Amino acid sequence: MDIINWKDRPYVEVDAMDSYKAIDREAERKYGSVVKAAEISNRDYGYRFQKFEATRKMQPPPSAFMHIVLGFLVVRKLGTSEQYETWMPDHVFEELYARDTSSAV
Repeated sequence: MDIINWKDRPYVEVDAMDSYKAIDREAERKYGSVVKAAEISNRDYGYRFQKFEATRKMQPPPSAFMHIVLGFLVVRKLGTSEQYETWMPDHVFEELYARDTSSAV
């Protein structure tokens, strides 16, 4: 993904996100073999949730009151009626997904 202006980062469009392949079989079974993702903080995901929750399927954001943590905005179940957005800490994301270097999804 190209570098995005930090003010626009929470609002990145799904098509502009990088593709990642599931490396964990359970994650692949539950959420699909490919996801779209962008690195953002839990606080930025909270801003995104406030802006888009009425028009998109999204999991509620984690708390960012005391601690701001880097992680990933993840779009799962791509291209299905169950597609949704969530956020997860970077160490969890990196256990489940690796950058997809094959053709774009």
